[in-house]
Amino acid sequence: MKLLPIRKPVARTAASSHDSLGRGVEIAVSVGVFFAVGLLLDNALETRPVFMILCSLFSVLGSFARLWFVYDTDMQAQEVKRRDGATRHMRNSELASEK
Repeated sequence: MKLLPIRKPVARTAASSHDSLGRGVEIAVSVGVFFAVGLLLDNALETRPVFMILCSLFSVLGSFARLWFVYDTDMQAQEVKRRDGATRHMRNSELASEK
């Protein structure tokens, strides 16, 4: 008698940060790292908020640019998939008529 259900395997893909939580954490960590680098540069060069602001803005803009390109690539793949699915019945009938 089994009381606990059998765990189903979770499909993992090699694509990094393909979910919203992962993307959010990635943005937060990258902004934090660049902020820390800017703070270290500011302390070393004695220019208080300049490098913190520049590095943080660089990180935020880079993260959003990356999100845009990943989104655009995913949407193009979805468009191709939808287009192929919409015309599959025509290709199937052509293959059937050739046989």
